[in-house]
Amino acid sequence: MPRTVADIMNEKLLYIRDGDRLALARRHIIEFGITAVPVLDETHRPVGVVSLRDLAGDREHFEPSGKVETVRASASIEEAAKLLAESEYHHLVVVDAMGVAVGMVSALDFLRELVGLPPRHPERFQRF
Repeated sequence: MPRTVADIMNEKLLYIRDGDRLALARRHIIEFGITAVPVLDETHRPVGVVSLRDLAGDREHFEPSGKVETVRASASIEEAAKLLAESEYHHLVVVDAMGVAVGMVSALDFLRELVGLPPRHPERFQRF
């Protein structure tokens, strides 16, 4: 049976809400040892992603650009990896059939899958 994004994604979704201060994203990124967090609206749908790159500026609040790459949890690994490779990002927000965020998947998750290693997410998520 072909593997899907659901098999490798981090289903413990750490996120900030649309309108939250960027300092909250910074704290999550540092605390959890990750490089990006999705920004979700009040219906839990992605409106953006804050990455380490975004935190380099002086802005205080996240301003969604409308650009966020998503992939369905049911998508094949190959389909999702191609989507990520064609994007300018290192992460995809994983959504269900209704567009609600259910996880994140990173380039490292795809690389681990490619070489036959099991998914592994930062240890801090085990206690989350």
